[in-house]
Amino acid sequence: MKARHVSAYRIGALEILKMIGANQSQDFFTLSASQISKLLECADVRHYRRPAGANGSRARYFFQTVQRRANGK
Repeated sequence: MKARHVSAYRIGALEILKMIGANQSQDFFTLSASQISKLLECADVRHYRRPAGANGSRARYFFQTVQRRANGK
């Protein structure tokens, strides 16, 4: 993936975290219900689907993806 795409993903992820009021190192299980509903709204807008065979919620997987992109990984 080209560097400009990585930075665009990172900026988008940072915006999502800012919108829901979370930080880059926060644990999913410390999020409030309102933060999770905002997170799911963002996932719906982006048509996010959790991986096939995943054993967790769509919100948790989306949050992990956003955190990974925000940290540049």
